[in-house]
Amino acid sequence: MGTAIGIDLGTSNSTAAIYRNGKVQSIPIEGKSILPSVVSCKDDGQILVGNSAKSRLYIDPQNSVSSSKRFIGNPSKVYHIQNKQVTPIDIAQYILEKIKNEASKHLGEEVTDAVITIPAYFTEEQREATKQAGERAGLKVLRLVAEPTAAAIVYGLDRERNQTIMVYDLGGGTFDVSILKVDSVSEETQAVFTILSKEGEPKLGGYDIDRVIMKLVAEDFKQKSKLDLLDLEADQGVAAADLLEAQQKLQEACEQVKKELSETDVAVLEIANVIKDEFGVIHHIEYELTREAFERAIDPLIEQTIHTMKKAIENAKLDIRDISRVILAGGSSRIPLVSQRIKQLLNKEPYANIDPDTVVAQGAAIFGASLGVPTDKLDETNKVEQEDKPNAEIEMNNIVTHHLGIEVRGGRFNPIIEKGIELTKEHPVVSMEKVYSTSEDDMTEMRISVFQTPEIVEYVSDQQCVCIGEFFLIGIPSAPKGTHRITVRFEVNQQNEVIVNAALNGAEEVTSQMTIQRG
Repeated sequence: MGTAIGIDLGTSNSTAAIYRNGKVQSIPIEGKSILPSVVSCKDDGQILVGNSAKSRLYIDPQNSVSSSKRFIGNPSKVYHIQNKQVTPIDIAQYILEKIKNEASKHLGEEVTDAVITIPAYFTEEQREATKQAGERAGLKVLRLVAEPTAAAIVYGLDRERNQTIMVYDLGGGTFDVSILKVDSVSEETQAVFTILSKEGEPKLGGYDIDRVIMKLVAEDFKQKSKLDLLDLEADQGVAAADLLEAQQKLQEACEQVKKELSETDVAVLEIANVIKDEFGVIHHIEYELTREAFERAIDPLIEQTIHTMKKAIENAKLDIRDISRVILAGGSSRIPLVSQRIKQLLNKEPYANIDPDTVVAQGAAIFGASLGVPTDKLDETNKVEQEDKPNAEIEMNNIVTHHLGIEVRGGRFNPIIEKGIELTKEHPVVSMEKVYSTSEDDMTEMRISVFQTPEIVEYVSDQQCVCIGEFFLIGIPSAPKGTHRITVRFEVNQQNEVIVNAALNGAEEVTSQMTIQRG
């Protein structure tokens, strides 16, 4: 395979694209541009992915999994399907295998390399888990690219631009907003994308909007039938499996109503035979929802995204007037209320010439093509692919996305590198150090626990604070506390690696280091 494909591994849906013949093209999967991110296992052990799996959410909800991306990187999350334990990494692997196989079939050659996109605010555990899933699926993951950055690449290479843009990415399970400086004008052979700030809500997406509609419909249904479709614990005389099946039917119908209300003022939700009660009565759902009522119900969620936008502007040290354009990504960004609220804040309409469903995968494909053909794959038969690259070389300048530091006495968080520092071509590495003293008598080793947090916190026990690595400095000579000085040095590079070094001052042989791969 001469060029890497771009994959948007989404919470609700996934897409893929490739850059060929001077343009980016979506890769159809089973004849469609969008693959539902759903996996189901049949009684005989056969794994289904995509539309066939989504249809089984109704038939066999206990052995079907959706929205697993929300839990990727969480080691405690396990699904039990067909008496097997399956992790979110396994689910992502099945989805990526499906994309790899369908892309190979469509392109007529085996796909081996990929650029996979991730939410801008993924933790290191989530990044590593995504990379593992790709590798298990038989892909060489060349890069993990933030979803808003991928969308910016499509916009920036569409024509020559020199702007400060905001990417508003409301996906199925996460919300991200990034502000980038796009410069594809200054030099003929280079397009520079400089990330000015990143903010996000890891548990806010289209699925949460669907849940709002589900609650409205379920409350109306409860008043009419005395059954609460969303309560699995109450004694209602109905099996939990039947309630789960009804919930899946309801969720699918609410998702469709959400889409309809992006085009019309009124939508009617109808579900025949939604559930049978303990007396054998079969119930149906018919519910009319106006756009006005829908927008009123979801306004608190959209307000959260607006708050996050303001935070991103503040962290970038910009004024709202500095934003040249807003790019929409993610299917739920089509909701008219989103554009209305953005216009109220920035006094400009979002850019509407890019498909929000496929823009992220397309950006990943363009970036993959810009990396060129690995030399071990370049031969006489694919030299043309080596030349089939974007006209401009893509340079991505990054920022440190979290405050990085260590745990000190009393479980306190002590920052060493601050969030927001730029990593550019001229300054690709940032390094900082602090000096600590031994905190106990005769202390011969020191544990270095490395933490990251999106906001400065006092204690590492704060839920925002995440441990991303730990190692020991050993061989410290016995002495009263406070005698020895330990220098802890942090380094962050453009490859998103965090290198942490601890050394005993004045003793070159007492040193220890660890490198934390961040995808």
